[in-house]
Amino acid sequence: MMNTSYSTVSAILFGLVALLHLFRAILGWEVLIGDYMLPVVRSWIVFGIAICFAAWGIRGSKTYTAVSALLFGLVGLLHLYRALVSHTLVVIGTFTLPVAASWTGFILSAGFCVWGLLSYRSS
Repeated sequence: MMNTSYSTVSAILFGLVALLHLFRAILGWEVLIGDYMLPVVRSWIVFGIAICFAAWGIRGSKTYTAVSALLFGLVGLLHLYRALVSHTLVVIGTFTLPVAASWTGFILSAGFCVWGLLSYRSS
């Protein structure tokens, strides 16, 4: 039997990420990562990918569990890199994202990664 709790919660999270990128794309929020201005078109792409992951997660397949857990692991590593090594300035609109937020992102992403891998293993 497939563990649907992980799939449901992660699908909701991907849906929220999709909505944030949709808002960013529609409202034209500027995102600056270090010296790099992230083009708005990237948010349209991430919106499409995230909404597909949300839909896939609602179905709750074993493959989804593994792929999404690995994706959360990669996101966690990016947050850890920012927190420990780069301390890159991230600005969304007029809001500057503190480096401490990357510790929160790392902990949450690592937690979802572990939960997903355990769910995958138990199914």
